This record gives sequence, C-alpha cells and structure tokens, in this order.
Amino acid sequence: MTLLVGGTVETAAGKSTGQSSGQGAGQAPARQRLDGLDVLRGAAVGAVLMGHSWPGVFQGAGIVGVIAFFVLSGYLITGVLIRDVEQHRKVRYGRFYAHRAFRLLPALVAFLGVYAIVELTADVLGDRSKGIIGYTLLAGFGYLKDLPLPFDVSMAIGPLWTLAVEEQFYLIWPALLVIALRKSRQGRLIGWSAAVVYSLMTASVLAMLVLAPNLHSLVYALPTTWGLGLIIGSALRLYRVRMFSWFSGRRRRLVALLGSILVLAALVFVPRANESPAFFFVGGPLAMAAAAVLVILAASRTRAMPKWTRALQLLGMVSYAAYLWNYIVILWLNDGSTADLPPLVAVTATLLTLLLAVISWHTVEKLGRIGRDRFDTYYEARADAATTLRGS
Repeated sequence: MTLLVGGTVETAAGKSTGQSSGQGAGQAPARQRLDGLDVLRGAAVGAVLMGHSWPGVFQGAGIVGVIAFFVLSGYLITGVLIRDVEQHRKVRYGRFYAHRAFRLLPALVAFLGVYAIVELTADVLGDRSKGIIGYTLLAGFGYLKDLPLPFDVSMAIGPLWTLAVEEQFYLIWPALLVIALRKSRQGRLIGWSAAVVYSLMTASVLAMLVLAPNLHSLVYALPTTWGLGLIIGSALRLYRVRMFSWFSGRRRRLVALLGSILVLAALVFVPRANESPAFFFVGGPLAMAAAAVLVILAASRTRAMPKWTRALQLLGMVSYAAYLWNYIVILWLNDGSTADLPPLVAVTATLLTLLLAVISWHTVEKLGRIGRDRFDTYYEARADAATTLRGS
C-alpha cells in the first residue's frame, strides 16, 4: 500500500518528514504533512473497497485504486532514495529496507496471524481441509502472490499481489536509480525501464490470448502488467520541478483536476476490467496518467485541503490496513465468496474493515513506527561513531 503503502510523508515544500528529498525553489514553508496525498490515498482505497463490496457495479474500481497507489508509491519512495543519494552519495540499503519492514510487516504479521488462527480453528474458508494454510503464509510473507506458484494458496491473500509487485520493484529500483543519478542518466533509466516493462506486459498478454485465454488472472497480477505505474511515479519525482511548473496556474490546475477525476471515475465502471486486454493496454495507462496528474497536483499544493476532505484524509492514513483486511472480511462474512454480496454484508464488511484498520493503526502499526524511530536512533549513533573512528 505502502501501496499503500509507503508510509512516507511529504510536505508542501517537497520534503518528507526525514525521508524524502529536497525542496524546490520558491515554494511555501513546509507543513508537517501533505494532506492532499492522504486524500488521494483515501480515494484510492475507497475505490478498492467499492470494487470488493459492489463488484457488479464498480467492476474497474479495484484496479483503478491500485494503479493510483502504484503511482503514488513510486513518487514517494523514489523521493526517499533521492534524499539518501543527495545527503550520503549512496542509498543506505540497510536503513531503507529496515524502514520498509517496520512499515509493512507489523500489520502483515497481524493479518496473516489472525488468518491462520481462524482457519486452523474454525476452517471458515476450508483452507485447513485443503492443507494450504502453510503455503498461504509462505506466499504472503515471501511477497510471492503476484507470481505463478507451483502450489495453491488461499483466496484470502488475493490482494497481496500488489504488495508483492511493489516489494519486488524496490529490490531492483534503488541500485538502478543510484547508477542513473551518478551518471546523470535519469531520462534513460525511465525510458528503458518503461519500455522493458511495457514490452514484457505485451508479451505476456499476447501469450495468454494465444496459449491460455482463460488464465487472465495470472497475467493480471504479474509485476510487469502494472509496474509501469511505479515507473511513472518515479519519473514524477525525478522531474517534479518541471511537472510542478506545468500545473502552476489556477485555471490549468482546475482543468487538470476535473479531467483526471472524470477519467478515473469513468474507468471505475469498465466491465470485467481485470480480464480485458484492452484495459491492460489502454485503460491502465489512462489511469496511470490521470493518477500521475493527481499526485502532482497534491504534491505541489501549498494550501491545506478543505475541511470536507477530512474523512478521506483519515481513510488515507489507515489505507494500508484497510486494504489488507477488506477482502478476507468479505470472504468470512459471505461464506467464502465475493460474488452476490447482500447489501447488508457489503456495508457490514466495509464498517468492520474500517474498525480493524483503525485498530491496526493504533496498535501494531504504532509499534512499527516506534521500532523505526528507535532503529534510526541506533543507526545514526553507529554511523556517527564510525565517522569519529575514521577521523581519529
């Protein structure tokens, strides 16, 4: 979520609170948090919840929300990496991956732990009878859900494919970014990365159409199918000064905002979006472009968001846990199915999801934040000691 996911906070001046990169000239003093990005997170996870709860109406909502998360994650995490390179002339990989772990693992451990306990004791989804609980935990903790696996796993972790895509991307991207920055080849990095990912996506979709037209679910979750969104988000961060200048006028910003919202709103209703090659090639890139505009508008905004967006801001803060829990809650409440949800079940599942997300934010995710801060204190102290030893 970090898609969801990142947990990184950018300020109006373009910095994250201790994590993102430098400030553009002529911008307003930094606020502690960019509430516009929280609004975008909230809207994205709201789309996912609608797609899960009312799939017959909002057939494209889930993937539209996920695409927005990918673009936002690419923007924020690339900012984290750029700041490290600017300050230390390298990416501090240990710190980077430790931060990812502190942000993602507490909620994931809680989610998979509760899943295992419920299925081992009550076998609500029949996973104990199928003997797939262990495989499910392996796929979940190993961030493997986006790949074709030689064993069956539970439907309960279906949404974890997006987390797998992101974490696999961030195993490769930091090293590539460092090389590109040192050689001033950022444009080539973005261009070649986009070309490779789009080519692999094309090849996989064509192979599906020719060899296995009924296996759309495998292609849908592959890291190459939607990885372009992460690359676009990264490009926004690398060239954000130029991007900000494109949307500097009030009228231009308003037109861009309304246009992007209309594009995404229309894509929410695309039928069978997760099975349509046309959506892979056309709808997906359109959603990425619209989401990219919204990210730039939110990141370059210097005024606080209107008060009526407060609910979306709060939803954005707990979006990661909401994303984790919603699908399995629906399965548990609807006899292991996500189809033909009675309205009462859909509403109950949404409310229960939000309750679990708030609890997660104030418990296990809070522990992760505390652990991250303590890790930073230890890490910086050790780095200072090493610097002192080298200078003596």
